[in-house]
Amino acid sequence: MGSLQDQLLKAGLTTEHKMKVAKTEKRKKQKKKKKGATSNPTDLQKHIEQTKAEQAQKAAELNQQRLDEQKEKEQVARVKQILEHHNQDEIAGKVVFNFTFENKIKELEVDNVTHQALVKGRLAICYLEGKFYVLPDEPARKIAEVDEKYIVLHAISEDQQKDEDDPYADFEVPDDIMW
Repeated sequence: MGSLQDQLLKAGLTTEHKMKVAKTEKRKKQKKKKKGATSNPTDLQKHIEQTKAEQAQKAAELNQQRLDEQKEKEQVARVKQILEHHNQDEIAGKVVFNFTFENKIKELEVDNVTHQALVKGRLAICYLEGKFYVLPDEPARKIAEVDEKYIVLHAISEDQQKDEDDPYADFEVPDDIMW
């Protein structure tokens, strides 16, 4: 007696073609079992959805990073425009004004009027791309709104500096002290 397939073929219940198709399907299933592949479509769909979600999250992070870089470039361009437009060029003189920048003492040779304006807070010193700029009070405040890191020195004016509880308010500090 032969196999079940042979018996079905002799009885006329199947054809040679159907037998071959059944054998190939059986081999394919056995191969998949050996490889560990699943024929469950829901696992594949879950994997595809997870991959798509990861890609979307990565794309959103890259987009946010690009937007942050663009915003930083716009801020630098705005600050640079304000600095170049309001820079005081005619300040050179014989008086040395000292200020600290990155824990180092820097010197700026200015005239007496500029020195007094820097001390009283009417002028400010800003730094961008390796260059110092001397600006009036209002543009310096605009730059401070964008980012404080560009302001090197901006003295507080005396009317803002007064404190009601200050016990030494009656004693004035001389303005002619230079260090």
